[in-house]
Amino acid sequence: MPEYLAPGVYIEELPAQLHSIQGVSTSIVGFVGVGQQASGAVAITSFAEFERAIGSSARGNLPIAVKGFFENGGTRCYVALIAPTDALQAGLDVLAPEDISILCCPDENRFANAAAVMAAHCEQRKDRVCILQSPQPVMPDVTHDVPVHSSYAAYYYPWLTVAGLDGVTSVTVPPGGHVAGIYAHVDSQKGVWVAPAGVRLIGVTGLSQQISSAESDLLSARGINVLRFFPGQGYEVWGARTTSQDLDWKYVNVRRLAIFVERSLSQGLQWAVFEPNGPTLWAAVRLRIEDFFLNVWRSGGLMGRRPEEAFFVRCDNTTMTQADIDLGRFVVIVGFAPVRPAEFVILRITGQTNCT
Repeated sequence: MPEYLAPGVYIEELPAQLHSIQGVSTSIVGFVGVGQQASGAVAITSFAEFERAIGSSARGNLPIAVKGFFENGGTRCYVALIAPTDALQAGLDVLAPEDISILCCPDENRFANAAAVMAAHCEQRKDRVCILQSPQPVMPDVTHDVPVHSSYAAYYYPWLTVAGLDGVTSVTVPPGGHVAGIYAHVDSQKGVWVAPAGVRLIGVTGLSQQISSAESDLLSARGINVLRFFPGQGYEVWGARTTSQDLDWKYVNVRRLAIFVERSLSQGLQWAVFEPNGPTLWAAVRLRIEDFFLNVWRSGGLMGRRPEEAFFVRCDNTTMTQADIDLGRFVVIVGFAPVRPAEFVILRITGQTNCT
């Protein structure tokens, strides 16, 4: 505390609150594409940059997908090329260390079991979801179903008609790149907790199949997110479901919010590993996490009229054993309500301190 020895007005700069938890990025997309030869992950911030950095090396649907991504609100992505003879897993391995939250392979129909491979990659990492697309532009309603059941995957249909790269011809392509742009746009404008649906697609002039309301209901019940045309509104994404059969993870924004929370808390609590493990640390951890959730709630990301209906945080003697404490481990139990007040998604977070 400064000592003031004379009358007057004194100004003191106060430090910002230490160890506040910041939300991680959620809108960076990783594209796996086919090229003349394999490449490392290339960071791209515009379609013009894609043309300069990758250009004619890319094959198949990748260029149109990246173009659609930026047209629909995307701002940053990574692109990994694999050789025509490579397995899809090779591209996923290249993207594994990158800070991406959304995964898309515009030519997934070229690879056997692509949906299962991509979903398994996301489930193993738990830090990203994948956008899946139908293998053909038109699929029969009677037999059309999602290729894999996973809360880390979302499946979209039908394909889109868009302008070709020459600006003159039209091409029909899978919708993944355009949908990824919608994800990024909604994240930046509203938040990752908002469903990426009911949003108009930019640069789309047609669909490979017109979907009626009855067909939409039928497909939606199977976990298929349809793209539809509405007179006076244009072409819109009309669904935000995962392909999971678990009702707790029915919607992609709920899964992505959970990923956002887990990653933000994991990164935001790194400071705690250097603190003595005890009640002082536990109280500090609770305070930081409560502040984080309070900000998410005030932004509209959690349900409930009061904070206690929207989230809870516990880190005390009831969440850890004496053995945990002796070994320098602290355990936090958090719950947050993404859909309805007081209906919590519950996470268990374990930290290992260097001080035992």
